[in-house]
Amino acid sequence: MKSKLFVAGNGERLAILLGNDGLPMLYPNLFITVMYRNDDQSSGSCKKALEHVSLLYNICNWLGIDIEKRCESNNFLSHQEIKNIAYFAGLTQKATKSKLKYKTRDISINRCKPQLLESARHVIKREKKEDTVFWQTKYNRLTVFGRYVDWLERYHHPYSASNSEEYFFEIRPDKSEGLTYGEIHERLTFKSLDKAQRNVFLDRIRPNYSGNPWSNEGVRFRNYALAMILYVLGIRIGESLNIKLEDFIVKNGCSYIVIKRNAGDLDDPRVNQPKVKTNSRALALSPQLKSILDNYILEHRSRVQGAAHCPFLFISHRTRNNEILPLSISGAEKVFREFGQIMDFHLNPHCLRHTWNDRFSESTDKLIEQGKTTEEKSESDRCHLMGWAKGSTMSLVYSSRHNTKRAMELALHLQDKDFELKEGLAYDDDVPM
Repeated sequence: MKSKLFVAGNGERLAILLGNDGLPMLYPNLFITVMYRNDDQSSGSCKKALEHVSLLYNICNWLGIDIEKRCESNNFLSHQEIKNIAYFAGLTQKATKSKLKYKTRDISINRCKPQLLESARHVIKREKKEDTVFWQTKYNRLTVFGRYVDWLERYHHPYSASNSEEYFFEIRPDKSEGLTYGEIHERLTFKSLDKAQRNVFLDRIRPNYSGNPWSNEGVRFRNYALAMILYVLGIRIGESLNIKLEDFIVKNGCSYIVIKRNAGDLDDPRVNQPKVKTNSRALALSPQLKSILDNYILEHRSRVQGAAHCPFLFISHRTRNNEILPLSISGAEKVFREFGQIMDFHLNPHCLRHTWNDRFSESTDKLIEQGKTTEEKSESDRCHLMGWAKGSTMSLVYSSRHNTKRAMELALHLQDKDFELKEGLAYDDDVPM
């Protein structure tokens, strides 16, 4: 079994699950259509849910359970069978196959015969860390398992009582088992580049940099333009890959680029379509950035045979079946991996969005000090430029590094003042009686 994305005639991306015979499976695909697609879930969410359903079928097959026949015959899963399934949901598929390879199918996780204490200690084995999945993966698997089994039971026997979903849900990992908010916050905080790293980044992405990893001149200028548009505008990688030539506009002597939400675009041949997750908006282009983009479009992109038939700004410079395709997400991520190899630090597209927010915070702090703007106005401007809804808490995540640095500077300044005060104090020994 494998899940697959395809593009429908109306441009919608659809996910389906194919059986071992290569044909679409009836119940899993009907379940995804009713419970996910009709609930406006993205194609990526549908595909991930189908992967979980596929795993459920594999586990049931390994345990000798025909899930479809059991539900059709009104012989619903027992609590013990659900516990067995849940156990393997916490393991990698490789580990699950290995464990079940030499075991009988009448397996029980909780039942065991009474043994002497020393004998029991001898056979206790803890799961290897590399054999287990992250707690949230297990949580998501069991959520989909419960929803699917409950739906399948109700599909065949709508008036029969079933506790399957409840059983699956009650044995999901507790959310407290995962990372704490502080740990997650710490991971999110330091994704941006510091000033020294910014200088290295701007130097080594240049097309004429001696260590540039690409030999094709057009590819070097394309990758430079891609990196600079992310750095200067702070947009997401998916938003940059969705930009079309028609999205550039000039109004009242100023140049703008329009970021648009365009799911199910008929002009986009990519099955894994880059998504614009934020609000549509127009962003002003500085003369320097416009010059970089114009140079790529007029001097390099135009020389690619067939480029005129592709409406997207960033394209693959190699033809496939005599057709020029827009740059894919995997292709753009590969660009940044290769950029990272010529730098002394890890680089990914999203860290440039965090870096933009640091630079924005540094700029607005100076304006606030000069009385040219306010904290509230600057955060409202940030939300607009990033495409977030007004009052979104996302600004707290993206500005966290700058806020931490500012707080540290204030704390050190306060400590300096404290020690200045301490040096000027007269202690008891010095006070005349």
